[in-house]
Amino acid sequence: MQIFLSTLVLWFKLLLLLLRNSQAGAQTDDVAISPRGIISIERSIKDRRNSTGNACNFSGNIVFGGPSSLDHDKKFFRLGSRQLVAYRLMVDFINRDKCGIIIEAEDGSSQNYSLELRTYDDQSSIEWTTEIAKNYLASPVDIWLGGYSSTLTKPLAESASDNNKLLLAPGAASTPVFVGRDSVFGTFPPSAKYLAKAVEGLSKLPNGPTTMASMWEDASFTIGVCSSAPDLAEKHGLTMTSEQAVQGMTVEELIPLAKKLSEEDPDVVITCVYDCAPWMQAMRSVKWSPNAQIFTVCVGLETFVNDVGSDVEYIMGVTPWDSSVNARDELTNWTASDFADTFRKETDDVEVIYHSASAAAIISIAAQTLQNVGIFASNENATAAWSDYIRKNTFQTIYGQVSFDDNGQSLAPSLLIQYDENGTVRTVFPEESSSGSILYPMPSWDRRDCMKLSNCQTSSTADTCDEDGNCVCEDPKNYKAVGSGAMAQCVPLEDYNLLNTGLKILSYVAVAVLLLICAFAATWTFYYRKNHLVKVSQPMFLGLLIFGSVISSLSIIPMSVETLYRDADDIAWADAACMAFPWLWGLGFSISYSALFAKVWRVKRLYKAAHRARRKQVTAKDVMIIMAIVIFIEFVILLAFQFVSRFQWERTSIQEINGYTVESVGKCTSEYGWYFMAVLVSYNVFCLIYALILCWQTKELPSDFAEGNYIFLSVMFMFQVLILAIPVSIMVRENPNVYFFMLVGGVFLQNFTVLVIIFSPKMLRIYKGEDTQATVRRQIARTMSVLPERGDDSNGRHRGRNSGGTEDAKHRLSSLRSTGSASSYHSNTPSNPTQVHWSEQMKLKKSMVSFDNNNPATEIKIQVEATTIAEKKNVTKSEKKTATRVVSIISGDIDNYDTDVSLSSERDESQSVSNSVSSSLVHEDSKQFGVIN
Repeated sequence: MQIFLSTLVLWFKLLLLLLRNSQAGAQTDDVAISPRGIISIERSIKDRRNSTGNACNFSGNIVFGGPSSLDHDKKFFRLGSRQLVAYRLMVDFINRDKCGIIIEAEDGSSQNYSLELRTYDDQSSIEWTTEIAKNYLASPVDIWLGGYSSTLTKPLAESASDNNKLLLAPGAASTPVFVGRDSVFGTFPPSAKYLAKAVEGLSKLPNGPTTMASMWEDASFTIGVCSSAPDLAEKHGLTMTSEQAVQGMTVEELIPLAKKLSEEDPDVVITCVYDCAPWMQAMRSVKWSPNAQIFTVCVGLETFVNDVGSDVEYIMGVTPWDSSVNARDELTNWTASDFADTFRKETDDVEVIYHSASAAAIISIAAQTLQNVGIFASNENATAAWSDYIRKNTFQTIYGQVSFDDNGQSLAPSLLIQYDENGTVRTVFPEESSSGSILYPMPSWDRRDCMKLSNCQTSSTADTCDEDGNCVCEDPKNYKAVGSGAMAQCVPLEDYNLLNTGLKILSYVAVAVLLLICAFAATWTFYYRKNHLVKVSQPMFLGLLIFGSVISSLSIIPMSVETLYRDADDIAWADAACMAFPWLWGLGFSISYSALFAKVWRVKRLYKAAHRARRKQVTAKDVMIIMAIVIFIEFVILLAFQFVSRFQWERTSIQEINGYTVESVGKCTSEYGWYFMAVLVSYNVFCLIYALILCWQTKELPSDFAEGNYIFLSVMFMFQVLILAIPVSIMVRENPNVYFFMLVGGVFLQNFTVLVIIFSPKMLRIYKGEDTQATVRRQIARTMSVLPERGDDSNGRHRGRNSGGTEDAKHRLSSLRSTGSASSYHSNTPSNPTQVHWSEQMKLKKSMVSFDNNNPATEIKIQVEATTIAEKKNVTKSEKKTATRVVSIISGDIDNYDTDVSLSSERDESQSVSNSVSSSLVHEDSKQFGVIN
């Protein structure tokens, strides 16, 4: 092909420069159509030896001349150039290998004549073809050759008929070109019969087509071919859905027609056009194709294959010839396949179209006629003799056996050809000439793309493509079909990284355990609500602690909620669960924490007031305000979180194969969500740190009253869980199972440890019977003193609870011990100074002040008031001594009784002291002393 085109280009350059006539006298006519005039190419041979080496000794030349489209940009160049190559191959072979043709002269001698080929550029124009016809008459052209298409052949046919010239047309099928013109012959079958075999072959298929549509371009041949479709449809029982004339041949102009046909959805579409690629692209654009697409021209053209690629597969066409036909040329002895091979070598074309074979047959028919008739053109009867011979005889050519009807058109039937799955053209009907079977129905575009272009149906897999172009996976348990058409493939089932079922069950078990503990603790608190130990622990705050733990524990449940992508049906539930976790955890934490914080804050205030011997009233209302502030701040943070940038469920692809996700991870996320979480956690950490400071400041208070040690441990555990669980969870955020486990573990430990630390010691003491009023008060009296801690002074005596001691405390003790009121008690002091008879102390305290036995704080009040009296200057020595002794008795710092003293005397003295202190206290202004509620 490249050699041929290069040769043509060289010819064009020379001829454009010289604009000369051919050697036979062709004139250059300066017509108005183009300033170049008519360009002609001459091909002949002189002084040639044949294959045996003998000189040919040509007696003359016989000139064949005809138009052809020599301009690459012209409409009919593709097909016209292939006809020109076939002309040249035949002329060269006859001249070089056969020494031309042998014609018997009038004197009976045989002479060799070479064939001379002259080609005129018709520019795919009727006007140019008309001008060429005029030049034929002025030039010594013995036999006229038609160009491509019925449209361009018609002016030549008219001129040849009018001027008694023989015209052989290899590219015309329209019957009006030949009717009434005895000297005009064509090797194409009549256009009305072009589709006969195609429709017949399809109609004979089992489950074959039932409907048909046609469309044509505005040209004689195309109109003639498609005009036969209705009659053929009726003959073979098909229904015509529409007949469309094409106004333009661009893709944009054809798309509306393609949409219309897609709505009609005919089984067969016959397209009578010269350029088939735009229609193919239009059908692809609307993603529709019929079960059978028949073209009249393009099938077999290399340019068609280049334009549409693998889309040529399954496309059908009609042709009078195929290289596989059993035909042999009488003059050249070529078979159809020999000619095809020679043509491919010359042009590098993959397929040899019937237009080329038709042109080759024209040269062979003319040469055979000349050799058999033997009359030169100079004889006035030559045209009539040649025409009569052609009409009456059958010619053996590479095109097959060619004979003509009364109109001068070929009687050879058309063949139905089709591209197979590999893009090879095969004859599929009639059966006696077929080299393959009809492939019907034609797959959809998606299925064809799936089979040819996708990674689905390949040699390395057993996956297949279905009718819709989807991939059918061999292993559906582990693979899924994605995409369609060229993108169809089987990919591993997407790993959604969903939470492990075992972990979910474990989380539900954790919630159940926490709720059971909360239920048990609530039931226990209610049952022992009148118990002195429980009342000391403030049941209201215990209830709030349990309530906060319930809410916090429930935050585990929404953590286990997950779904797939945003289009999932349960996406609303997943979004709600995303925000339920921070709400439940945050509010639960704040309620539990505020209960613990309120307890330690209340005791801190009382402890501070008692230490300063001042009146202080801390009501439940004061404590509830503190709790409300803590919870309100948490609520505001969560509310801002909800409305500004709430969490939503999102699934992110983390691994893809050809754009399809095979692994993804879902999580709750938002643009600023983690900033709000950071604020929430920071606030909780700050609260825990402050609570730890208060716990440290009240660490000396009795566990029965302030539960300082247990609250400290609870807060510390909450702090540790929060500090450790949050950063570790962030580090494992991309691993859903580990992240879930860390969060569940953190919430579980936070609530479990608080509940166990706060409630288990109380339950154990009640179980052991250490919950009596006397036992509780004894512990309070021993540990709640504002006097120094116990220890030995420099004289070896035991002193107050404050290990460091103070000078004032020692002074009060020494004053008490130096008075005569207690002198009888200091002989033979036991080694254990804490063995004071507490029943007597309780009696003493009862007689001092009237108080509610259910109020454990009364002892502190007595001690504070007695200490204040002992330090006053305007009281008598007896009153001061008595008050000091009361302080010592309550705090447990008085020396033990003498072994000789009876319990009765102790009771008597205690009663005396009680009466004395009570008498002193009655005269004091009650407003000067604090009342602890």
